[in-house]
This record gives sequence, structure tokens and C-alpha cells, in this order.
Amino acid sequence: MEKDTTLDMLKALDSQDSSINVQNGESDFSRFYHMNVPFQLTLEYCNGSGQEEYVNIVTLSSTKAVLYQESLALKNDPFIKNTPHFHDFFEFVIVLEGNIIQKIEGKDYLYTAGSCCLINRNLRHLEYYPSKCKILYIGLSPEFVTELFTSAQNSFFTSEREISNSKLYQFITDDIRNPGERAYLDFIPAYQNRLPAVRLHHIAESMLKTLLYPEFGASYRIRSLMCSFLSYLSLPKFYHCTNIRLDTNSDFLLFSRITRLFEESDGRMTRTELEQLLHYSGDYLNRIVNKFTDMCLYDYGMTFCMKRAAKYLTETKDSISTIAARLKFSNRTHFYSLFKKKYGVTPKEYRHIHS
Repeated sequence: MEKDTTLDMLKALDSQDSSINVQNGESDFSRFYHMNVPFQLTLEYCNGSGQEEYVNIVTLSSTKAVLYQESLALKNDPFIKNTPHFHDFFEFVIVLEGNIIQKIEGKDYLYTAGSCCLINRNLRHLEYYPSKCKILYIGLSPEFVTELFTSAQNSFFTSEREISNSKLYQFITDDIRNPGERAYLDFIPAYQNRLPAVRLHHIAESMLKTLLYPEFGASYRIRSLMCSFLSYLSLPKFYHCTNIRLDTNSDFLLFSRITRLFEESDGRMTRTELEQLLHYSGDYLNRIVNKFTDMCLYDYGMTFCMKRAAKYLTETKDSISTIAARLKFSNRTHFYSLFKKKYGVTPKEYRHIHS
């Protein structure tokens, strides 16, 4: 989202109703939020990491808008104001810039630009801002998201109904039918989705503009934008989605993220690339993989690579040299050695056996 555009949006709030459309009861243990509108967007921008910095907050719905500011020290202090909270709506937490720590039921999870999570209606959580960041929160009432999904089922185009095959659809509909499970969805960008935050920025900006300057057709437009957002997250070519239940620890979540990236890249992702995408050191990532597989990071990646090689050998007529090159092996002997170690035969023998 361009800075100037954002500032223009914020200035437009001066003439809006300043009341907030979220009601909550408070306790020392947690806070409960009730949303009395179908949906709500909250954009939060933190301009630094110092405790003297401020967080600018814009909250928008179909009926009200408010702009306010609070200190980062207050935002990040769980003992003063930011106690864990839960709510009666579904909430997407989308990182547009920077990094945040999402504390879910007392466990810390790192979310970087382009990643997000979907919190259901039964989890206590809070967000911690360790540095400069921009976060968009989208709250959807069960009734509103049901309306969107129902319209998809009655749509003109078959492709629109494909949303019902997604993990996102299943997660939300399961929670609506059987509320109470303490779970959330974790979304990390697919490897080929090189600029995930850019598209999220465009969608967010369009939503905010529509709510700030509504005109005839705005109700249809906001529904369309919400559908585009849900569709973007639900497509495997753009995002890896993992259903995380309360008993899943943060190590397993990180292991799941590594596994997804290896699956997508046929195991040919370097330690440096994993470090850049997941924002953890290679040594730590190696320890996580070893914890769950008794393998080092490289060997675990090679299991996906050899699996893909076996698939090429049985499903294509490509030469073994071509397959090795496609899987980024410059040394054919090394490829042969790894394949035989995995399957007990050479690539040529494997192709003959399975032809």
C-alpha cells in the first residue's frame, strides 16, 4: 500500500463517527470481543521498535470509522492493556510489512510479511510488535462468511464453487457447525509466490477505499473483494495452509512449514533460502527437522527430491540426464548415488522395474 494513499485515507476519517463498533468485557485473564457488524477491518501501523514509538490504528466497518493512536509500550505490555482476547467472529491476522509475534494460548509464533493466520472463535491470543510493521485484521461474522460461501454454491461459474474444496472453507464451516474447537489456520506463501504482500496490499487498499468512500454498488464490491481475498489464500499455488490445533506445538508448526516448502521445491531448497523464507537460522531449522525425522536438513530435502525423480522415471520418457538436470544436479554420479541409496537400485534399473 503506498504511503501517500494511506495518509489520504487516514485524513478522511476526521469527519467520520469516532465510536468503535466492538464491545468487550474485560478481566485480568482475558477479554472478549463482540462484533455487532457483519465485518470489520483494522489497519495497524507501527513505525519502529522503540518503546516510545506509537501504533496508528484505523478501524472501519460498513457503519463506522475511527482513527486513534496508542504507544508501542502499551500495545506490547500484556500486563497493562493487551491481555489475551477472544471473540465471537473469525479473525484474519495479515502481515503486510515487517514481522509480528502471534501469541496463541500462551505459545509464540513468528509471522512475517505476506503470511497470515485465521483465528477461530475459541482461542485466546494477542499480537506483539517487535519492530516496524503494518498489520491488517479482518473480522468476519459467522453469518457474513456463510453468506459468501452460500453465494459461491449458487454461482454462475463452476470455478467459484471450488472454494468448498479448500481447507479454509472446511475450517470455517466446521467451526460454524461445531463451535468450541481451539484451532487456527496458518498461511505461509508458496515458494513461487514471490511477492505475496504486494497482492495483499492491493486487496487491503481496495477494501479500505471502498469503506471510506462508499458509493452505489459498494456493498457488492466489498463482498467481491472479500471473496477475492478468501480465494487467494485458499489456492495452493499461492499459499500453504495448515490446520493447527491447540495441542500442536510451535516446533511442529515450523516443521510443517519446512515440509511444505520442500514438497513444493522437490527438496531443492537451500538452507539459505529456508532461512530467508522462515526467518530462523539454518542451525535451528536443522535441529527442528532432526527432532521429527532423525535426519539433517539436507537429507530430509533429498527424500522429496528422490521421490520426484522416481515419479519422472515412471511417468515420463525423459532421459536420466535430463531428469537429473531438472532436479538441479550438475553431477550425474552424485544423483545416481543418492537415488540408489534411497531405492536400492539405479535410476535405469528403477525405470525398467516400474515400466
